[in-house]
Amino acid sequence: MSFAQLQIGTEIALPVPASSLSGGKPPLPVKTTGDLLAILEKNPPRSYKMMRTVCGWLGKYFDLPGDQIPFDLIEDKKCGFRPFLESRRFTENTTRSYVYQQRSLLKAAMQHGWDPDGNPTDAWKSLLGLAVDERLTDIVRHFARTLKSPKEVTKETVDRWGESRIRDGLMFTTVATKKNQFWRLLEKTGWITTTPVHMLKFSPYGIPLRDMPTGLCEQIQTALKWKQAEFARGRPKFGKIRAVTANNDRLILEQLTGYVVKIYGGNPQSLHDLIRQDNIEGFIEWMLNERHVKGNSIQGRLAGILAIVKHHPMFRGQDFTWFKTLLDSIPLEDESERKKRKSAKYLRYDELEAIPEKLRAHREAYEKQRKKHPTRVAQLAMEEFMFRWYLALPWRQRNLRECRIGGFAPNLFKGKIPPISDIDKPAWIIEEEAKNPDAEFWMISFNSDATKTHISVDLLLPRQLIKPLEEYLTDCRPLLLDGKDSEMLFVTPRGKQMRSDQVGKVIGNWTTKFAPVRTTPHMIRDSVAYLWLREHPMDFLSLSKILWHKNVQTTIQIYGARFNESSGTCAMEAWLDQRAASQN
Repeated sequence: MSFAQLQIGTEIALPVPASSLSGGKPPLPVKTTGDLLAILEKNPPRSYKMMRTVCGWLGKYFDLPGDQIPFDLIEDKKCGFRPFLESRRFTENTTRSYVYQQRSLLKAAMQHGWDPDGNPTDAWKSLLGLAVDERLTDIVRHFARTLKSPKEVTKETVDRWGESRIRDGLMFTTVATKKNQFWRLLEKTGWITTTPVHMLKFSPYGIPLRDMPTGLCEQIQTALKWKQAEFARGRPKFGKIRAVTANNDRLILEQLTGYVVKIYGGNPQSLHDLIRQDNIEGFIEWMLNERHVKGNSIQGRLAGILAIVKHHPMFRGQDFTWFKTLLDSIPLEDESERKKRKSAKYLRYDELEAIPEKLRAHREAYEKQRKKHPTRVAQLAMEEFMFRWYLALPWRQRNLRECRIGGFAPNLFKGKIPPISDIDKPAWIIEEEAKNPDAEFWMISFNSDATKTHISVDLLLPRQLIKPLEEYLTDCRPLLLDGKDSEMLFVTPRGKQMRSDQVGKVIGNWTTKFAPVRTTPHMIRDSVAYLWLREHPMDFLSLSKILWHKNVQTTIQIYGARFNESSGTCAMEAWLDQRAASQN
């Protein structure tokens, strides 16, 4: 039997073995590819050979014999077939043809009795009908096949479905949106009576400044301006805050106002009306019991408000002792629980280190289509570079996304190192300067206002990032900008500055796809720190400079917990072995 011919330059097609059912009548409805092929073989359509070839590749995709693949599995994982083919370096025409034949297989299976909805219970049937209009057919079908009732759906099962889809090739944002829509469908149809805790953040309750009474709005703006001014009467010496902190203070004041008006039934016209003990007490109680916000988070947010009312002239003479007492009474999360949550997102450095090369291979699958998808290729290159940057310079993500490469005072620039400078130089730069005193190097500079710890930073770009940076600036960033002007190093596919959630989605998307768990940009700092201390035991000073901590005690407090008396004994043992070896 001959098989479909592929275009020159593609991989050799994989035939599937003839089904053992080809000699007899298969039972209906069909369940597997073998069932369908046995039926079609008797009166083969024109595309029969291509269907067999596609079954072979589906077998490689699922790691199953090509004639033993359940159609339920093909339906459930169909979105990942295209990325799989692209990873095999097929031409676009071949990929498109095979994806089309996958759809043809499913349609043919439906004609021979296979039901993509499976055998759903009555509880799922109404949802399956609504899923078509909501464009949620894939997720509803998945759970209709695996669970008896929508009541059995849990956050963990939905998260596992989402992680599987991301590994199949869907973008994190697409999957997150579909998950949220699915939860809303369950809520709308009455299968869940209360909004899940993790969905509460999508139901905002705060009142924006522009919608507040004029007096309250003006007083909040005045107070925030007072906190950010270079010098302000009555404000403590170290009371100045950055714009990002002021924005956080604004958000908590908007939330507090929303609670007082919408939940508590108040009508504050000024900050004095808003910052009252009964309002703050009710807000804390509601946030903890109804919104399920962590106590540490509430305490940190309200501490910024206390710092305003405690010193601002408009509150002069008022006693806010109750405020501090109230904050101290907030139940905080147990440290062991916090560590447990963090450990669920932790990835070893070597697991992170492998991702850029995997991302590069993924990007190269698009290179053949560069004329069609230049922006997508450039975006993948940027995200690969961002990963490499984090592994060498584990900054706080705000500094990464606000790093400027243009404008009046860029943070990243190429120039000659000043003769009088505190910048520490690696050996290769010292050698280069000896050969060429006018040599220029990539440097990074942030003033104290631009860092969380209010320290100024001046350093040389690590050699490992120089070539990727220059390739990104030459080949990829211009495609993302598409003629637009931006000072930022990292930009979106539309040439705009990246937001915090967008940076998080880059890291989350690729760690979900290429690593055991999804992690966050800030957790990469932990991965760097723990590997550094494992290979440089107790070198907290260097680590504090890598992480831009102002005080080495901060580094010890955060990461020293992994070292205890047993660590000291191990260090002593190694030292004694070293001494014994030197004496022999």
